[in-house]
Amino acid sequence: MRRIFYFRVAGSDVHLPKLIGAFIMFATALLFVQASSTMFDSWDTMKYYDKCILGINTNESISDQRAQFSNCADTLYRSTGIVTRLEHPLLTQRQFAIGLLGPMGALLLWLAVFFVGYTLYRTDKIILPIEERVRDLPDFPKSKFAYKRKR
Repeated sequence: MRRIFYFRVAGSDVHLPKLIGAFIMFATALLFVQASSTMFDSWDTMKYYDKCILGINTNESISDQRAQFSNCADTLYRSTGIVTRLEHPLLTQRQFAIGLLGPMGALLLWLAVFFVGYTLYRTDKIILPIEERVRDLPDFPKSKFAYKRKR
């Protein structure tokens, strides 16, 4: 025999969890947009860096080439935090991944927090079914020998 109990998290007259959920959803929506714009900005900056490095004029003096490289590297560092060296000026795949995975992780984190806020917002509709099983045990036959307890 099974009985199912329904547990309601909050009723329709409890508004505080719904208000907290609405604030969380609004804040995470803004932070989600900010993280996505940071991700696209990092992508654009890394593409600009490649064009900037390849656009350095080799006919100029070494000091002018180093100044152009430091300008390109400084722009990349300020936007993404990636440090490039003069020995290997082009971005490696690892550096490219470092520049994109941080903003992508932040994007997914804010998406997960948004769903937590949505769950809090919908607490008046959440009903958790809790199942209880009742099982009848068979009667065991009484033994023929009765033991008396000593007092």
